[in-house]
Amino acid sequence: MARVCVGVKPEVLDPQGKTIRSALASIGFRNVRDVRVGKHFWITLNGGLSRERAAHEVRNMAEKVLSNSIIETFSFTLARISSPLTLPSPPKRGRGEMDDNP
Repeated sequence: MARVCVGVKPEVLDPQGKTIRSALASIGFRNVRDVRVGKHFWITLNGGLSRERAAHEVRNMAEKVLSNSIIETFSFTLARISSPLTLPSPPKRGRGEMDDNP
C-alpha cells in the first residue's frame, strides 16, 4: 500500500485554501494561520515487489500522473500489507486522527 500526498508548492497561491481559512475564521476557528489544499491517493500495489521497486513505481506515478510538477509537490509513504483483508481504508470524514507522516 502506498499513500501519496500532493499539494500546491509554497510559492504558488492557493485560493481554495484561503477561502477555507476565511470560512474557518468566520465560524470561530481563529487560530488557523494558513490552509493549503491537496489530495491523497491510496494505491494498492501488486505483491512481490521489493521495497525499492515499489518506491520507484510510486515515485514515477506521482511525477508523471498524480502531480503537476510546475505547481505541485508530492511525498509518499509505503506500508507493508500482510493480507488484502487488512488494508487500511481512506480516512472517513470527521475521523480526526493525526498522522505524523503526512
